[in-house]
Amino acid sequence: MLNLLVELKSRQGDRPDLALRLWYVALALLVVFAASVLNAALPLRLLDPRWLQGLIQVLLSQGFLPLIALVLLQLAVVLNPDSNRLRRRRDRFCRLALVAALGFVLLIPLQLASSWGSLNLLANGQNQQRLQGLAVIGQLRQAISTASSHQDLASRLASLPIPQSGSGSAADLALPFPQRQRNLLEGLARSERQLTRSAATAPIPWPALIETSLRVVPTALALAGAFAALAFGQGGRQAGKQALAEEAYFEALGRDAGS
Repeated sequence: MLNLLVELKSRQGDRPDLALRLWYVALALLVVFAASVLNAALPLRLLDPRWLQGLIQVLLSQGFLPLIALVLLQLAVVLNPDSNRLRRRRDRFCRLALVAALGFVLLIPLQLASSWGSLNLLANGQNQQRLQGLAVIGQLRQAISTASSHQDLASRLASLPIPQSGSGSAADLALPFPQRQRNLLEGLARSERQLTRSAATAPIPWPALIETSLRVVPTALALAGAFAALAFGQGGRQAGKQALAEEAYFEALGRDAGS
């Protein structure tokens, strides 16, 4: 890379044109990044943790595009240092690089929060299924307890909005009805205990949280460090000095106006 820069600097006539082309390439990369993020973000579903996880994955997988664009812009300024327009663009993007670095760091707690929200949604769905199962058991228990014969039980089960609530097998029908009734109630009691036990012993899926964190943290920190290095590089220092000079200038104008 250093030899390439030395060779390019030796070609005075080609440098401005190449610098302009690098700017166009950087702009194209930024457009691709913005299009990818918008495609993942729209439509907005801020309360959906799965939407947030998908957006974070796109930001992490496509985050190298604006990083390469900023490097190309830095290279364009090196090739054509006399272009005030390129320097202003470089300084502007260096200030934005610091914002990007902070944003990638913030993706870590956002990923943890979205993972926790997804796990809560999964747990709520399982709990809803469990409650539905207990409700079905209650309906079946009511039908079985109030039935007086095989035919009465069959009609009561057929009236329930439960699929496959048939009249039973030939072996069940051969049993005396009180015995069959007792067997059915015991089976319902076992199923109810299993559902209740599974609700009480459901563990928090810490391995899933740790796995998602390990996937996100290294990439987010690497991108944040890269953007911070560019933000506090030569272009970043110049952008910072320019911002301080502008702030001092406006403060001086305010003091002059006050006096």
